[in-house]
Amino acid sequence: MTTTNDIFNFASTHNVFTRKELISNLKSEKKTGLPGTFSEQLSRLLKSGQLILIQRGVYKLSDKARKDFSVLCSEGMRQINKEIKSQFPYIDYCLWSGSDLISYMHHLPNLRFLFIDVERVATESVFHYLNGNSSKRVFLMPTLTEFERYIINNDAIIIRPLISESPLKLVEGISTPTIEKILVDIAGDVEFYFLQGSEINHVYTTIFERHNINKNKLLRYANRRGRKEEVEQLLRVNNL
Repeated sequence: MTTTNDIFNFASTHNVFTRKELISNLKSEKKTGLPGTFSEQLSRLLKSGQLILIQRGVYKLSDKARKDFSVLCSEGMRQINKEIKSQFPYIDYCLWSGSDLISYMHHLPNLRFLFIDVERVATESVFHYLNGNSSKRVFLMPTLTEFERYIINNDAIIIRPLISESPLKLVEGISTPTIEKILVDIAGDVEFYFLQGSEINHVYTTIFERHNINKNKLLRYANRRGRKEEVEQLLRVNNL
């Protein structure tokens, strides 16, 4: 039986779609029910304003239906957060995982590394502590060569300097990056060298389709990182 959630989930991953494309997808997932039920649920999403009818049989997701982004907090992340808070109670930092990007990518690499962005004066101290107390390999500001040889597709912890005034948010009591910070980071950081050409365009487009983005916050942080032109170009190319 088709559910309203199935329709919404399809809509959240497609900027503009047709009724035919939606039905085809639901059939491939074996989620289609009675035609009347499907039409009622589609109508309900239109009436609630979550979907918009562009023209006959063509729909798009409403801006107000987009969700705020939050990093997924794993048990490993919670444990590391607990240790950092205990050992370095006065430093600013944030945690997030490369795996947070997978659902937005066209090609799906195995991104198992964890980022710990720490205020610059504490990077070496945090590195040495975790290097001696973690079962995972720990890297301090790795080069592209180090990333390609030792990190990609492996469990690892990457310590990086936290840019001042980075946009952060608390998730389950853990300091994490906002989606605006992530969008700027992936536009030029060594660890995202594999996001090139059509792939980064796909990631940007998909994130903008699914989530609320504060463009002022995005460009302000991009300016702090010296990447405002690059980010603005990505926005223009993808009509975002």
